[in-house]
Amino acid sequence: MNIWHRFQRGRAPKRSLAQGAVAALRASRSASLTASLATSLLLAGCALSGHAPAPAVATYVLGDAAAALPAETALNNLVLKVSMPRAAPAYTSTRIAYIEQQYRVDYFALNEWADPPAQMLRTLLTTQLTQTGLFRYVVADAPGVDETLRLDSDIIELVQVFSESASEVRLSIRFDLVDVAHRAIVVSDTISVSEAAARDPYAGVVAANRAVQRVLAQLTMLLHDPVAALAQRTAATH
Repeated sequence: MNIWHRFQRGRAPKRSLAQGAVAALRASRSASLTASLATSLLLAGCALSGHAPAPAVATYVLGDAAAALPAETALNNLVLKVSMPRAAPAYTSTRIAYIEQQYRVDYFALNEWADPPAQMLRTLLTTQLTQTGLFRYVVADAPGVDETLRLDSDIIELVQVFSESASEVRLSIRFDLVDVAHRAIVVSDTISVSEAAARDPYAGVVAANRAVQRVLAQLTMLLHDPVAALAQRTAATH
């Protein structure tokens, strides 16, 4: 009896060691599996969070096709200041507007103007009117310079309108030429044009540039006679 008990007591530690080894192996395998799973999830998460690069936004300008023309020399002393154009609320930002449904204005997500249209229009007006020869000087920002005339403008509409099979760009700008000294309006008129375009944003940008050049050409003709008459009256009084 004593021998058996001693034998049993001698065997018990070996069983405990075997069970501990098995438990340790299982724990090791579980830890390895958990680590492997965690690594896989981490790598998958990285792959998912590593978003593909966002599509680039295309940026466009209202160009100055008239810039290459030689400027004529004015034969008068008229100084014109081009004030910053105003714009209807829908057209004050760099977003390019379009219409697919009547009374609703939307904006292209991946296409925009380089600057608000009003800022680009001011540069175009200054360049165009400098080259007409109607004025001795044309300025935009010139502190201390006393202008004879001031050109105010309002962008009423600049939008690409889509139909079922095509589109067109509509541009409408109101111009007011003000005699500063006499606080009188010399010219006040709205010029509206439209240009056909294919059904995509870039085609609309190209059409918008054509529309702007047409407006500038019409503005030059609109101002020619009144400004020439004012120049003559100014010369006669000096």
